[in-house]
Amino acid sequence: MSSALKLSELVSFLKQNQLVSTQQLLEFYRTFEPDIKATTLRWRIYHLKQANVIYTPKRGMYALQGKKAFQPEQTEKMQNLAQTIQAKYPYVNFSIYPTEWLADLTEHVYQSRNIILEVDADALNSVFHFVKEQYPNVYISPDKGIYDLYISPREENIIVNRLYVDAPLNRVEGNYHLPKLEKLLVDLIINDPLILPVSESDVKTVITNAREKYNVNHSTLLRYARKRRIEQKLIPFGLMEREI
Repeated sequence: MSSALKLSELVSFLKQNQLVSTQQLLEFYRTFEPDIKATTLRWRIYHLKQANVIYTPKRGMYALQGKKAFQPEQTEKMQNLAQTIQAKYPYVNFSIYPTEWLADLTEHVYQSRNIILEVDADALNSVFHFVKEQYPNVYISPDKGIYDLYISPREENIIVNRLYVDAPLNRVEGNYHLPKLEKLLVDLIINDPLILPVSESDVKTVITNAREKYNVNHSTLLRYARKRRIEQKLIPFGLMEREI
């Protein structure tokens, strides 16, 4: 398989073209194998993605994998919280992440250390009351007023929010998920309920640093932004072109 992938030639091809379509990949491989089938190409694309040679910045387009995948470490507290929820609610989908994942992409030091727990909408209140019995400093979908009045930056707070259907997630185990980078960026742009007390300039910094450091799938990001009905809010952050 490695010889069939023509890795050195492919890398040179992608460096010259930066972003290529499925048809362009097919034409590339046909210079070596004129009779290559589309099904064979699909398998090669699969193996190239698994080997982190290429990635998909948007649907049907491929680029050389030149940046790291977004795979931040889980904290002990979020893992313990996940196990607690899995034991009590084995059929409720949920996602967890610490706000440090976002704060680490800013140029400021934020004292806030929150864990964002998102659960299926129909289980939101039940999970909130259950978690509140197990942990201190638990809040449900706080607006800015509640955040400023009650959420202390000196504590590690747990914020329970609604998990939107079809949100971009990576499954860890069973009903336990972690958010993809594209979801975090869209949620930070919305930031309501408040997940991190940052200014718009800081949001722009987070997005710039994220795009420089990690691969961002713009199709995934736009699809989720449309789900949240905020695609026009992507424009000031350079994530979508303004319609003419």
